[in-house]
Amino acid sequence: MSYAAYGKLQNRVENQRQVEYRLLAQVTGALIAARLPAPDRRQYYDAILWNQKVWDAFLHDLSSEENRLPVDLRKRLIALCLSVRRETDALISGKGDIETLITVNRNVMEGLR
Repeated sequence: MSYAAYGKLQNRVENQRQVEYRLLAQVTGALIAARLPAPDRRQYYDAILWNQKVWDAFLHDLSSEENRLPVDLRKRLIALCLSVRRETDALISGKGDIETLITVNRNVMEGLR
């Protein structure tokens, strides 16, 4: 089966919540691996920047007029996206705590179940 066919099949089988859950699970796994004692600096930055890209995609989707979530929920999730960005900036500058990002991702994953 080609990759394109697999992608089409996957899109038919998984709903949006499942895709978001799976993506968060993957990036959270990368964050967890990056926090281990004496992590590789490249692995660390790759993980936190990948996480930020995921949250930037969420922010883009939440900001869209086509987003069907209730407005109040969208506003709260946008605030969460911005909080993740601030924590990522803190981590890049040598401050912050990667555990915060892991906790946020896990909490959102729990809500997606």
